Amino acid sequence: MTTITVPPAPRRRPSRTVSDRVGPLDAVRHTLTWRSLVQIRHNPMELGDLSPQPLMFVVLFAYVFGGAIAGSPKAFLQFGLAGIICQNALFLTMNTGVALNNDITKGVFDRFRSLPIARSAPLAGRIAADVVRQVWSMAILLGVGTLLGFRIQTNLVGVLGAVLLLLVFACAFSWLRCWWRCWSTSPRRS
Repeated sequence: MTTITVPPAPRRRPSRTVSDRVGPLDAVRHTLTWRSLVQIRHNPMELGDLSPQPLMFVVLFAYVFGGAIAGSPKAFLQFGLAGIICQNALFLTMNTGVALNNDITKGVFDRFRSLPIARSAPLAGRIAADVVRQVWSMAILLGVGTLLGFRIQTNLVGVLGAVLLLLVFACAFSWLRCWWRCWSTSPRRS
């Protein structure tokens, strides 16, 4: 009888183990994927909240209510445009909750869970995209307000500080909408 000898298997290097944690720089990189902004190309109706709606509010409040409240549209814009910008910023935060609802109900978040990305990246990416939308909307409102007679009464630092304060407020309110949307879709315990 002959004995068959099998040569020993070649030694392999141990394979790398996938880390359970994502580093902070990777989390920022995952957050800054522009998925939420690219969606505008596929759904152009999202631009309706960003462009025509702010224009409509400025023209409506300035020319319809401005004469009755302040005497003239130009005088109304001097104090009313800031309120219109704040109102529009709060309206735009509702898009965060609606888009998050679409992502959760269509299973997009389930797909994100299978990817090796930071757990906060889908929510933080949505908020980052909404901040870009807020800046775009504020720029439109300030531009149209300037065309209609609004004049900035302070220096550039004051304007940038006001815009930054409003962006921080809108960002915080967007996180509130995210929390509410995630809380309301979680299964109820009885």
